[in-house]
Amino acid sequence: MLNRTDSVMLSALIVVTLSSGWLHSYRQSPPPQVPIEAIAEVEVEEVEEEINQKILVPDFGSFVDVGKKKNAFFSFMKPLIDQENERILNIRENIIVLSSLSTLSHDQKLFLHQEADRYGMKDIADIDAVFFEALLSRVDIIPVSLALVQSANESAWGTSRFALQGNNFFGQWCFTEGCGIVPMSRPEGKTYEVRKFEDVSESVRSYMHNLNTHFQYNGMRELRVNRRLNNQCVTGPVLAQGLYGYSIRGIDYIEELVSMIASNNLLRYDLYKEANPES
Repeated sequence: MLNRTDSVMLSALIVVTLSSGWLHSYRQSPPPQVPIEAIAEVEVEEVEEEINQKILVPDFGSFVDVGKKKNAFFSFMKPLIDQENERILNIRENIIVLSSLSTLSHDQKLFLHQEADRYGMKDIADIDAVFFEALLSRVDIIPVSLALVQSANESAWGTSRFALQGNNFFGQWCFTEGCGIVPMSRPEGKTYEVRKFEDVSESVRSYMHNLNTHFQYNGMRELRVNRRLNNQCVTGPVLAQGLYGYSIRGIDYIEELVSMIASNNLLRYDLYKEANPES
């Protein structure tokens, strides 16, 4: 839990964050300056390019100095988080451009339906303003600060059994026998396992997709949409408020995440990215 001093500092930090206004919503901003003919036929394969190179995880447990261990962890995770956010933004920008067209080709409609299905949208009737609003509420970034502290928290700074044996840095579960690692503390009668991933980048992608699709994080996505519509910066401390369902610890978990963002000065990554979107 946060002490009184931390709470005052955190409140001030969030007030500053909430007053930021660097990010324009897709409704209020013109679409990206991409020639219409350049996206006449959206190439789904281009936005779904996979990472082929195997990622080697550093031995974080070998660090004696806590500061150096944290720096090594953040230096390892941040490029993977940035890469996945860039992939999501690429898809998002294509959707925004298509939302500005009066007519769509067969391939463009196919692309939109595939993304809607991928992001868990059900009962799609028409590709209209409501469709684009719903899809864009899901196809969006996870702030770097939030992804960093959740990965640190859930993987014990990259030293947990699930991180070492399954490249699982976000504590994600699966429910098919053999899909992952059985927790030693799993209650009798339960069948869940902690999911195994080929590498950490796959874990990052699955984590972001989970936050962008699961019903438990509707609140987080609503917070993000509201920030977009009000031309405000999308940041970790704000979106963390919508993650009550991520841990049985509830508000204590959220307060710990926000405290970790503040104590490690990670908000700067969110603010810098919003001020420098091309970097």
